[in-house]
Amino acid sequence: MADRSDAQSEAETPTDRMPVAANVPAPSNTTESGFPYGLDIPRGTAIIAAEHTLDLQAFDHIALRVASIQRAESFYHDLFEMDVVARARRTADDWEIMPIDFDWTEGLNSGYYPELVVLHNGPITLLLLNAGHGAIMLEPRLAHVGLRVSSESLGFLRGTVLIRSYPVIQDDLHAFRFRDPYGITWHLTDTASH
Repeated sequence: MADRSDAQSEAETPTDRMPVAANVPAPSNTTESGFPYGLDIPRGTAIIAAEHTLDLQAFDHIALRVASIQRAESFYHDLFEMDVVARARRTADDWEIMPIDFDWTEGLNSGYYPELVVLHNGPITLLLLNAGHGAIMLEPRLAHVGLRVSSESLGFLRGTVLIRSYPVIQDDLHAFRFRDPYGITWHLTDTASH
């Protein structure tokens, strides 16, 4: 019969366990408050308070343009221990999910090659977009930032973007993409799309 500690550990799942804080000093570029660059900003303060009517729920994904999608997949898989959850390529007007047993060498030789790789670990999803080996990166490597918002916030943000005449890239019922004045593309999806 297992003792109390064995039974307790079997009943716990990884999400039930809280991380144990070690007595390790914070990196020199952050403070105890967690802000970067050594800034000691008290929590709960704002220089200019926002109205907070939007329901921003989570970062949905980050999309990066890469010159070598195979090397980038391997790099982020190894570095951040991210699962490779999908590889896809564009068809005429849609995306085709590629087979699980896709072979990079065979794909390169045949021209059947992914244009998109999706990696995931915990709350982070990373989309790798293949720019190609010979690509000159005139556009930012950060392709877009994806945010998940409530349906009401999606409608409000869509209206704001349209009134301000920012360039719209996609305007669907549950998804909206636009480019802000600083060149960043935002991909907004509502909870109904998940």
